[in-house]
Amino acid sequence: MKRKIIRISLFILGGILGLLLLYKLYLSYLPELRLLTNFDHHNEELLVKMVRSHGIEDLAFLFVLNAICVAIPGLSNGIFCVLNGILYGPAFGFIINWISDILGQIILMELLRKLYDLRDISHSKIYKLLTTQKYPMIALTIGYLIPFIPSATVSYVNVMINKNQFKKQIIPIVIGVAPFAYIYAYGGDSILHLDSSRIIKAVIMFIVIALIAAVILLIMKSLKKHAKKAWASLKLFIYGLFQIKSS
Repeated sequence: MKRKIIRISLFILGGILGLLLLYKLYLSYLPELRLLTNFDHHNEELLVKMVRSHGIEDLAFLFVLNAICVAIPGLSNGIFCVLNGILYGPAFGFIINWISDILGQIILMELLRKLYDLRDISHSKIYKLLTTQKYPMIALTIGYLIPFIPSATVSYVNVMINKNQFKKQIIPIVIGVAPFAYIYAYGGDSILHLDSSRIIKAVIMFIVIALIAAVILLIMKSLKKHAKKAWASLKLFIYGLFQIKSS
C-alpha cells in the first residue's frame, strides 16, 4: 500500500513538474508561436533563426521533460523528442534525445526495483516474448528499440536478467534507444522546414525499423522453439541408439 501511494505521488509530481516546464517553454517560445500563426515562406528563415537562438536553459528544461516521460511508466516522450529536433536540428536534437532517454531508462529501472511489484509485469505477453529468447541481450536491445513496447516491461526484464550488473544493463539501452532518438529529431527538423519529402521519409523509417525489429524478435523466438524440438529429438535418437546397443 505504501509503495502504491509513493508511485501515485511520484506520478502526480512528475505530471505537475512536466506541466510547469511546458508552460515555461510556452512563454519562452511565444514570439515564435505568434510568428507561426502568420507564417509564410518569406519568414521561414526568420522563424528557424528565432527557434534555434534559445540558450542552455530551454535545452535543460526539454532534457528534464524527456527524461521524466521515460522514467514514469505510462508517459510517452515521443512529442518531446520531435520537439528537440524542431528546436535543435537532427544532430544536436539526436544527442539530447539519446542521452535523456538513457538517463530516463536508468531512473525507471531504479523505480521498478524499489516501488513496483515486479510479479505484476511478469504476466504480460511482452515479458514472456522477451524472456523466452535464446539471446536475451539482443531481445532487450530490440525491446528498447521498438517504441510501442512498454519501457517498464523491457526494463523489468533487463533488471531480472542482468541483476545488479550495471554495464550489462546499460548496453541494450544505449544501443536500443539510439535509432528512434535520431528519427524523432530528423522528423522534427523536417517539420520545422515544412519539407514534406523528409517528413514522409521519417515516417517510413519509423515504420520500417519498428516492423523489422518486431519480425527479428518473432523469428528469434521461433528459432529457439525449433532448436528445443531438434535437441529433444536428438536426445531421443541417442537414447534409442544406446538402448539398441545394450540389447
